[in-house]
Amino acid sequence: MTASTTEFWPLLHQLAEAYEREGLTSDERLETTLTAFREMPATVRRQLLADLFRISMDLPDLYAAVVSTANENEAHKQIWPQEEVG
Repeated sequence: MTASTTEFWPLLHQLAEAYEREGLTSDERLETTLTAFREMPATVRRQLLADLFRISMDLPDLYAAVVSTANENEAHKQIWPQEEVG
């Protein structure tokens, strides 16, 4: 399945919310997700591991770029406040 750019952000938000529901603390969430992972068939675990690897390798760069873009947008709003869409 290929997510379009319009699908990516809502799916990211859904993933973050689902992860939060896995436990109250980071340790609880980790244990809950690992327990579920261990119970999956080997073929599913291999595919999910490949998916997680593919995404996790790009996340640091993506995060840095998004933060930079957000900061640029905020700076632009301070210079050109009349362009802000309400």
